[in-house]
Amino acid sequence: MAEAFAADIAKSLLGKLGSLAVQELRLAWGLEDDLARLEEILKAINAVLSDAEQKQSKNNGIRLWLHMLREVLYDAEDVLDEIECETLQRQVVKTKGSTSRKVLHFFTSSPFRLRMGHKIKKIIERLAEISALKSEFNLSEQAVDCSHVLHEETQMNRSFESFSGLIGRDKDTERIINLLAEPFKVGDAHPLVLPIVGMGGLGKTSLAKSVCDAENVKSHFDLKMEACVSDDFSLKQVIQKIIKSATRERCADLDGGELEEKLEAILNGRKYLLLLDDVWNEDAQKWLLLKPLLSKGADGSKMIVTTRSQRVAEIMGTVTAYNLSLLGQEDCLSLFYKCAFKEGQMELNPNLVGIGKEIVAKCKQVPLAVINLGTQLYGKTDEKEWKSVRDSEKWEEEGDGILPALKISYQRLPTHLKRCFLYCSVFPKDYLFVDLYLVQFWMAHGLIHQSSNPNEKLEDVGLRYVRELISRCFFQDYDPILDGIVLAAFKMHDLMHDLASSLAQNEFSIISSQNHQISKTTRHLTVLDSDSFFHKTLPKFPNNFHQVRSIVFADSIVGPTCTTDFEKCLLEFKHLRSLELMDDSEFEAFPERIGALKHLRYLKFDMNAKIKRLPKSIFKLQNLQALAVTGEGLEELPKDVSYMISLRFLVLVTQQKRLPEGGIGCLECLQTLFIFGCENLENLCEDMQGLKSLRKLVIGECDSLIFLPRSIKCLTTLEELFIFKCKELDLIMIKEEKEEKIQPPSLSLRIVMFEELPATLALPEQLLQGSAESLQTFIIRGCPNIEEMPECIGNLNKLQNLEITGCPSLSKRCRRETGEDWPKIKHIPKIKNDGDDSDEETSHAGSSSKP
Repeated sequence: MAEAFAADIAKSLLGKLGSLAVQELRLAWGLEDDLARLEEILKAINAVLSDAEQKQSKNNGIRLWLHMLREVLYDAEDVLDEIECETLQRQVVKTKGSTSRKVLHFFTSSPFRLRMGHKIKKIIERLAEISALKSEFNLSEQAVDCSHVLHEETQMNRSFESFSGLIGRDKDTERIINLLAEPFKVGDAHPLVLPIVGMGGLGKTSLAKSVCDAENVKSHFDLKMEACVSDDFSLKQVIQKIIKSATRERCADLDGGELEEKLEAILNGRKYLLLLDDVWNEDAQKWLLLKPLLSKGADGSKMIVTTRSQRVAEIMGTVTAYNLSLLGQEDCLSLFYKCAFKEGQMELNPNLVGIGKEIVAKCKQVPLAVINLGTQLYGKTDEKEWKSVRDSEKWEEEGDGILPALKISYQRLPTHLKRCFLYCSVFPKDYLFVDLYLVQFWMAHGLIHQSSNPNEKLEDVGLRYVRELISRCFFQDYDPILDGIVLAAFKMHDLMHDLASSLAQNEFSIISSQNHQISKTTRHLTVLDSDSFFHKTLPKFPNNFHQVRSIVFADSIVGPTCTTDFEKCLLEFKHLRSLELMDDSEFEAFPERIGALKHLRYLKFDMNAKIKRLPKSIFKLQNLQALAVTGEGLEELPKDVSYMISLRFLVLVTQQKRLPEGGIGCLECLQTLFIFGCENLENLCEDMQGLKSLRKLVIGECDSLIFLPRSIKCLTTLEELFIFKCKELDLIMIKEEKEEKIQPPSLSLRIVMFEELPATLALPEQLLQGSAESLQTFIIRGCPNIEEMPECIGNLNKLQNLEITGCPSLSKRCRRETGEDWPKIKHIPKIKNDGDDSDEETSHAGSSSKP
């Protein structure tokens, strides 16, 4: 990486050395002196790292020193991780009933103990040599600022979308719409291809998408599709993306000929509009292979191609390219002031207005640069901060295709956010991030620091990191799925991706059909072409994989050869922390060798339609923190899942009718559980009370689910409950007996949402009553057969938001009996009532006392 981040890694190591797992075995293994020496050297080095990282940009010697140090620190981290792995395995063995003598022998046996001792001594020697060199650089000891101050929560809503790059683009929009709306004439090209050309950051994609979404454009076409092409123009992948946009099918198991036939069948006789975004391919032959397939649509079909390359426009365009100009200076100023100033702040700070004008002049009329720096300065009134942006040395650096403004924005990030941002470059361009998954990925690599608040979990801190990067416009296309209270999706602008990739290039490698290289410093790997990876990269660089910590397979692993090769290569990744397979792969059973990846913390295989079972070896992964299995569903989730004692995050799709007891219910560390798309599932496990740390439970699209277990009312740590699209579910799952006078347990629910539950007749009173002192948001939607609110609704003392929509029976009952739409709950600040499909919204402000 351009920045070594050695201080962050050293801090993590010191934390590991102080952990109970390591402390417990220091004496047992006779490693007390060695580990104490390691800790002493680390502290001495750590004291000067802050100064070193500040000086590295102007001193090549310091930069090289930090690089050498980082490599040793990574190796030290691997050794301490091995110790933690063995400790976790001992914990499992004890839990499952082995004798203490066997356990003690296992952990004090000579081979393992001697191997660890030897590795630690080697690391101490290397660190001592590096530590001795620091005196050459005249580095001073500095106190490290560990506080992670984030922007105000209110800035969350000021994401990229709040400052549309379309400001000042009215004429461009009108011209392109007029061209697309023109009727087909004999002699016109088929399909018509309009390239939109311009440098990165001008808003080509935003403009193209807004045009395609315009009602007076969509009405002219039978089918609208879009596909992001990016750097690697693979004909097969482009066709797959177009098909997926048209039908939502992935078609990973189809070969090239079958894909072409399917695309022709989709387009045949239909007038379509296709957006090919971010095209770089300058090989005319590749376009000539795709073009005949796209000609199968009806006359009048049209395409928009966005590109930075005039050559691409010449190859693909059938009409004159639309060259997107720089944004007018006045529009840039308007955009910047909107991003940078709170309401009324401009008038109070005329000095900043002048500095802002100078900053905008340096952005050279590029909207992305203007937006990015404006958001960096939002709400800040210190003139020195504004001047530091204006006077940054980055403005003078020679162009490398990345805007200086983006480099300045990155430079202003806190260190912990810099690392999180750079790690995002392991995912391919146009990747759809999901906040909960991204946080788990960061956690797998130790990028999230525990806050000073003991009640705040790492997941909470990680979500704050996400919100901060969104508010600073490092992410865009923010999509709050299910109101954003369940999860949210977003993307990274391709220029932002370029920035992250350029800064992280020493540690990150991308394997594509054009590039098969991997270096000894590669720690993170993106595979865009599995065939190239298995048959060219692996054989050519057999010794460069042991240090890899994350790998993302961005294409499908299809065919028996690739499947076998994948299983073989798993043994090469001895220190892998995260593994993701993004597209459909031909695994009916995941490779057994997965169990050898004892450092693995994050495992996600997405939309795999064929996988039916998990290998038994996967339950050896005691370090695994996040497991996501989606697709058509596993035939079963075995009880052995209880061995995964570190699991905090589980996304499950299963074909089972019932979840077995002694499995999921034994996961005491589990914080988040998604049970989704389980069409056959009728009952959950009855031992859910064993989920002693569960904070978020999401149950969705389980059409056969009849009721929830009684044990759900024992989840005293549960804070968020979301249940939606379960056709047969009756929420009186706890079989609440009227005569039962047992006091409900005290619960911690803050957010509850019930949506599209047509079989539900009443709400679960015990859950609501138990959350009287915690529930803040209560949402009920699309539950047409609920007739009354439980009496305890008036006792929800912390309730701030109550929304009930699509519940006509409830609204009529309340109106008939009380003459009002709602019971008199005066202390709720915001009530939304749309029970009869009306748009009424009533606000109540007052004391928080009971009615």
